Amino acid sequence: KWQDEYDIDLSTLDEEYNKIAGEIEIKELEEIGINKNVMSRFKKGVEGFNLSSDEKLKSIYPLKANYRNLIGDENWNLGNKRLTKRTMLETYLPWSEARGVKIISNTTGIKYFAERNKAQSVLLRMDNGDMKKVKVNKAVIVAGGVISSSHFLMRSGVGGNVGNSMSCNFAFPAAFQYDEIINAFDGNQITLGALDEKNRAIFETYFNPPASFALASVPFYFERREEMMKNYSRLINFGALIGSEPNGVIQKKTDILNGQAFSWELGDIDRENIRYALTAISKLGYYSGANKGILATKPGLEINLSLENIDKFEKSLREYPLRMDDLLIGTAHPQGGNILVGDKSKHKSRRV
Repeated sequence: KWQDEYDIDLSTLDEEYNKIAGEIEIKELEEIGINKNVMSRFKKGVEGFNLSSDEKLKSIYPLKANYRNLIGDENWNLGNKRLTKRTMLETYLPWSEARGVKIISNTTGIKYFAERNKAQSVLLRMDNGDMKKVKVNKAVIVAGGVISSSHFLMRSGVGGNVGNSMSCNFAFPAAFQYDEIINAFDGNQITLGALDEKNRAIFETYFNPPASFALASVPFYFERREEMMKNYSRLINFGALIGSEPNGVIQKKTDILNGQAFSWELGDIDRENIRYALTAISKLGYYSGANKGILATKPGLEINLSLENIDKFEKSLREYPLRMDDLLIGTAHPQGGNILVGDKSKHKSRRV
């Protein structure tokens, strides 16, 4: 779609990906990094789901990651405590410095100044508040992520479509409770996956340490949360990722109360995919042998897992007009905001 409809040449994309995969050592996780209890439960869940449904999940055992010398307790998606993950800090940044690139940390790019549509200088703000203008010799590459890149362009006076058509992977946490102790934290963080054959969602295993688990996976408070956290060693996280419609819009300023810098409205395809994912992940939990499922909705939902209860939930969800306010969504992997379009595309007028 990008290549044909948006006139962007992606003919070398596979070649570039394979080059990067080699440089940062992306490969399948070794067995030592995968929690055996989690693996057996997730496999059982996927097999049961596929036997019971016409709609199949394609298993991805194990997932691939960028690592070296796996020992079974590293490669977290929010950290690299054993320094075995081949992150940018261990790879491209020092490699760039070795070739003469100067990296100035703790500095914010405020805006750029242009003459005749060519960038001449960039205004920087240092950590101590000092401002500094830097001359542009060749070019400015804007690569600050969806939100920061959009804000940089907005402050620079770039008009048109800056900050539109943001998309992401909606990330839904689900927790499942078992009769026996699982200790899901004993291993790497994200290890196994299953992909819906219609590309509506991908499901994965993961865990969070106790504090972040209580914040992200337990949509209850006080005694009810405390009761759940007592069963931390019996709980497994399965997550659902859903590719969103491009309905996000970056705001010029962040919300003063919650820090959010974008607004979002669910589209009809989003709603259908979310309904599918919440039902499918409940079935995965049931077929994996869990006795209870916890879904991060508002208010939180606790289901005693049986096919009858899941069917009731699916029917109620089908009839419910889902809104963003009904869901505890994490916006994982934000994308877009500043659309790239070639000259021959019918979408040419939408580009920045």
